Amino acid sequence: MTSDLTPQRVLRQWLLTTLGELGGSAPTAQALREMERRYGSHLTPGDWEGTERDNEPKWHNRTRFERKKMEREGLLVPARESRGVWRLTETGSDEYRRYRGPIVVPPQPTMTRERSIDPLQPDGNQSPTRIEVTTQRIVRSTAVAEYVKRVHDSTCQICGTRLATPTGAYAEAAHIQPLGHPHEGPDVSSNVLCLCPNHHVLFDLGMLHITDDLIVIDQHSGTPIGRLAERPGHEIERRYLEYHRTHHGGDGERS
Repeated sequence: MTSDLTPQRVLRQWLLTTLGELGGSAPTAQALREMERRYGSHLTPGDWEGTERDNEPKWHNRTRFERKKMEREGLLVPARESRGVWRLTETGSDEYRRYRGPIVVPPQPTMTRERSIDPLQPDGNQSPTRIEVTTQRIVRSTAVAEYVKRVHDSTCQICGTRLATPTGAYAEAAHIQPLGHPHEGPDVSSNVLCLCPNHHVLFDLGMLHITDDLIVIDQHSGTPIGRLAERPGHEIERRYLEYHRTHHGGDGERS
């Protein structure tokens, strides 16, 4: 029974909008996380039920199914080419822009003039409910992440930014070769960077590449933007940098 599940056409609209707002592409896990952040309050209890095969939330499974349909329709780049990244085609980007256009609706009886509304603006929920969900996730080593951030004093290795907060400096540990299937990267300090949130996102999306000489390259323009900062006690293994470049469409060659 699917009567208590979010319709496929709605999942398509959410996915299209999410990818469009993320600049046209995102790794699978990030796309699903962002969809949940934006539209999670609209998901039904049935959407959160696990599939019989691997206990994945049904809305995850059905979004993946919709992603395949969108690929066949030319809205998304084929999976064999995008390699773990959901990326809009030019046709998909046009469809996203069409969805974003405001529509004019007839005035309500108490209104005196027409108004434009955005059909994608969520209604929200005045009294959010909670449901119990069982999930599986990779157990990351907190010690590894904290070690890398401590070595760099929570300072971004790309831009040199150190974010001060009332509870202390904030930085993020970014894995170069991602953990889990299909990447199977190791959770070791030589596969981890200390980055600010902005550069963490750009690096994960493949917008930044790092050569074996630790030169940071802007993938969009192909120009160097600086050199990755190093500190004693934290050495990056070049094979992980090579994996990242190859996975995100770089030449994978050693500099």
